[in-house]
Amino acid sequence: MLSDAQEVPAPVPAMAELKKEEETHSNAKAFLGVSAIRPSRERKQTQRLVPESPKEKRKLEIVHGGGTRLGDIPNVAHLVGKFKRKDEFLKKVHALLFRKPGAYLTVKKNILEFSGKTALYSNPESGEKERQKDAAKLDSFKVKELDLVLDTFDLPRGKGEQAKKEGKVARILDFVMKPSAREGARDLAGAEEKKKLQRKRKAERGKRKRAAAAGAARGKKRAAGPKAAGPKVSKAQFTSLGSDSDSDSGSGSGYESDSEDDVPLVPAKKEVTEAALRQEIVPILRQVDLTAFSLKNLMARLSEEFGGADLKPHKPFIKEEVQRALADIQQGL
Repeated sequence: MLSDAQEVPAPVPAMAELKKEEETHSNAKAFLGVSAIRPSRERKQTQRLVPESPKEKRKLEIVHGGGTRLGDIPNVAHLVGKFKRKDEFLKKVHALLFRKPGAYLTVKKNILEFSGKTALYSNPESGEKERQKDAAKLDSFKVKELDLVLDTFDLPRGKGEQAKKEGKVARILDFVMKPSAREGARDLAGAEEKKKLQRKRKAERGKRKRAAAAGAARGKKRAAGPKAAGPKVSKAQFTSLGSDSDSDSGSGSGYESDSEDDVPLVPAKKEVTEAALRQEIVPILRQVDLTAFSLKNLMARLSEEFGGADLKPHKPFIKEEVQRALADIQQGL
């Protein structure tokens, strides 16, 4: 007998039962519409990433537009030339004329090559539409920018109704359609060059005046020489008014004069005579630089020597003596 610990193996199903189960499964699959055979998966083709070739940039083609080339209008060429190439305003003007902002290296060149949009605006089918596109672009400009466009194209800003934004836009569009030089326009480049010359000449005149004034001041300083300290007084002229002998004299009649005491405190001026002038002229001429010393300087020196006397009455004599003294100096006498 088998023990309780031993397990009895499960009975093996018969072959008939296995076949019956398989038929049941197949019938269930057929009922559900599931194929008994597993379908094969479609293999997708491998997609490889290939870098796209860079798009070719189209060069701007500038054709003749029916008007005057902006570079041939002197004032417009002068005003455009004053802008820097990287100025954002030039990009806006370029976009207005060509519908592209333009590279900073060629923006000024392209603007000066522009000659109008006559054919574009005159097209009966799309002309008005194209003009409205540019008008819409100008409407986005501020009034200051419109004024700058007018100034650059040498157009008037207008007065009254013409000074309004609509009037400014209309004038710009008319110019863009067929550019031309404004009648009676002032030559801006010539006027600016004239102002530059005037400023330069004014500066040169001021420089010459300052140099002349400095030269005159130096000449006056040389002619005046050292500052006059007044007539010199010797010690003998300032002897004491009394001495010990005077005090010991015991005289009751007061101070007794002495010959030295009779000398005046300030010596009298020299008398202006022809002989005295002759004696002073020659030494002065031998001491100074004759190339920078004038007759006026000589008169001033002589006046100092004679205590500030007026030497105008003696001027003819001084001239004669100067000529004689110069001749003697040249001969080495």
